[in-house]
Amino acid sequence: MTGLLARLSSRTPLLSDSATGTWFQQRLGVAHVGGECCDQYNVTAPDVVRELYRAKLDAGADLVLTNTFNSTPLRLAEFHMESEAADRFNAAGVTLLRDVIAGVDREVFVGGNVGPTGKIIGQSATYDEVMASMLAQIRALVRAGVDAICVETMLQSLEGQAAVEAARQVFADEGIRVPLYTTFAFMNRPAGSDAAFRTFFGDTVRNIMEGNEDLLAERPFVGARALAIDVVGANCTIGVDDAVAVTKEFSRYFSDHGLAGKMFVSAKPNSQIMATMAYEDPEFVASRFDRLVDAGAHLVGFCCGSTPEHIAATARQRRRLLGF
Repeated sequence: MTGLLARLSSRTPLLSDSATGTWFQQRLGVAHVGGECCDQYNVTAPDVVRELYRAKLDAGADLVLTNTFNSTPLRLAEFHMESEAADRFNAAGVTLLRDVIAGVDREVFVGGNVGPTGKIIGQSATYDEVMASMLAQIRALVRAGVDAICVETMLQSLEGQAAVEAARQVFADEGIRVPLYTTFAFMNRPAGSDAAFRTFFGDTVRNIMEGNEDLLAERPFVGARALAIDVVGANCTIGVDDAVAVTKEFSRYFSDHGLAGKMFVSAKPNSQIMATMAYEDPEFVASRFDRLVDAGAHLVGFCCGSTPEHIAATARQRRRLLGF
């Protein structure tokens, strides 16, 4: 078992990081960031990216994700950037983070951040096109030396499968294996409802684990169990209380199917809830940390709208609760 998975199996929950785009907006100003691809700052403004990474490390993050969320060739095309830029952005994103981690005296893991391509398989791109784009990014991240591949904010579960299959191919080609972390974007559940949470494409936690037919792409999503994903969970869109509920659903599935200790659950809710635009401040989310732990979360972080202070407040709560 690798370093990250060994730490997760200890049952002391690790802290992931906070939002990257939100930090750049606050640091550089919304007018400056505008519709720009923040990943380019790895090359054009490396000192600012180091500052971002340092803020997350100082807050107490155990797993920091690279500033590469948009660095697949397909996604970069939306910013009118050449596909060749992907290699530069990914390599620089890892190198800058390694530079900052070298200055701390504790174990911190580098997560190679892979976001959605912006395409819908079966509508605006084929499965093979999406997989090829993911393959280019993941190869660059692995060659640069990440500790995990972190595939985030999957709206269409089949895109997550394409990323995992791309990673498996890279691992085989490079003779390297790092943990695979894949999280999906779930929608808010109506107040008072006890229905299962669903992703934007309608998949439940059971569907995420066992698979489902993707009618749009006309091919099956085989599920996280068959893909042998190491870390699975929810990120983005929902707030912390809904993240607690989704985490419980994953943990219950793990318990019922003998997966506890073999797979791990991540919870990375928004601090700016998408459905209501309500803001959950650092102390509010930190006060729910024990609920996330009780629900079975092994890895806790925060997504859109969050800042390093969300991690810092949660780290303080972790110390109070667990002495860690």
